[in-house]
Amino acid sequence: MRGRGGRMPKTSEQMKQMVEKYIKITKVKYEDQTQVVRSKTQTIDWQFYVGDNIIVSKNANREDRIHINVNMRFMPQDTKLLVPSNPAFAKAAIEISGICTACGVGHQWINAGGEVVGLAIFSHVDEQVLDRVTFHNAWDNVARVSGHMQKILRANLGNLAKGTAAPSGGPAESSIYG
Repeated sequence: MRGRGGRMPKTSEQMKQMVEKYIKITKVKYEDQTQVVRSKTQTIDWQFYVGDNIIVSKNANREDRIHINVNMRFMPQDTKLLVPSNPAFAKAAIEISGICTACGVGHQWINAGGEVVGLAIFSHVDEQVLDRVTFHNAWDNVARVSGHMQKILRANLGNLAKGTAAPSGGPAESSIYG
């Protein structure tokens, strides 16, 4: 099956090899989590955990793109601040929505047990335009927007604990690449 322009689409494995090469260029610490993820679910073809908080993956149900995201997790003591009835949280949610719209990234509040426990910031790169520049532009954009989200949340919710953006429990303040 030929893709646009008569070329053959990249396979999942070809995309994985390209992405790994693009990550290696930066000399940022990364981990191939494909086997760990596959042991838990069949919905992910492959996944890299990059730096402190970037996840690059390819979903099995989407042959045409890779996903780049940051999953910010909030400390348990912060969940009492992250409720729609809190005017400061409502203001932060509106500001976050505006920045995500302007920057062309997606966001989704992560709920568990009726509480907001995190925020996912995400983007994707289509297979047909997957190259080093496009990949790094999407990566930079997601990382930059997640940094802005942290600032917005801290500005509006002064009591928010430090370290809200690292799923591994690492530092929230970090360079654009992790």
